[in-house]
Amino acid sequence: MNGASIVRVRLGKGDEIRFVSHLGFMRAFERAVRRARIPVAYSEGYHPHPKIQFATALGVGMTSEAEYLDMELAPVDSGDLCTHDVFERLRLAAPPGMPIIAVCALEGRPTLASSIEWASYRVDVHPTARPELEDAVREFLLSDHAIVEVNTKSGQRRADIRPMVREIRWSGSGALECTLACGGRAHLRPQDLMAHFDSMQGRRGEPEQRHGSIARSCIHRTGLYFTDRGGGDLASPMSVECRDLVMAGS
Repeated sequence: MNGASIVRVRLGKGDEIRFVSHLGFMRAFERAVRRARIPVAYSEGYHPHPKIQFATALGVGMTSEAEYLDMELAPVDSGDLCTHDVFERLRLAAPPGMPIIAVCALEGRPTLASSIEWASYRVDVHPTARPELEDAVREFLLSDHAIVEVNTKSGQRRADIRPMVREIRWSGSGALECTLACGGRAHLRPQDLMAHFDSMQGRRGEPEQRHGSIARSCIHRTGLYFTDRGGGDLASPMSVECRDLVMAGS
């Protein structure tokens, strides 16, 4: 691949597979790689596995247009393979609900898992929930702290989520758009943020009993980002150390 042995792939997760777990999503992509006959490199040892590194897991029930992964290719078999070939092979082999959006060659080593700091989401809120939710969002943005119970791998813990929210705004279509911390140092799930807004309005009970901001909302991930060390702006994983970019429709 013109001297490159690692490709970065952007793909989506559609309604067809929104309830597939992250592990199931990974396995489905690995099967697509085999069907596409892409010469992926494998680890050594008794149980070799393909060298594919996903950026961050997406919650079950959510859709996305911003899933990223780095894939290392076997150097012996990939010499004449270009990013356009990888893109087309994956596009044809991927299952329904897994659109291949872009492919580029990566300079250097894979760093997705350690570099991602923020994720953006679109929350389609039921119209009956919006008036109260607007009040909760306004109050949240005016506050300096927001201590809540959040779910972690080790169980629930109390955390101040206010610094984990970079931006919240309403789109022209009435959806709630937010940019939240996403990574090893800090991580806020959009479900936890919406649950906090529910609690601010005094609603209690299971999600299906709530007025609408959770039970009647659909959450869609629109982007993953890291912070540009030069100016503090958000940068896409496809914008740095990538070349030979191929995108859907190009």
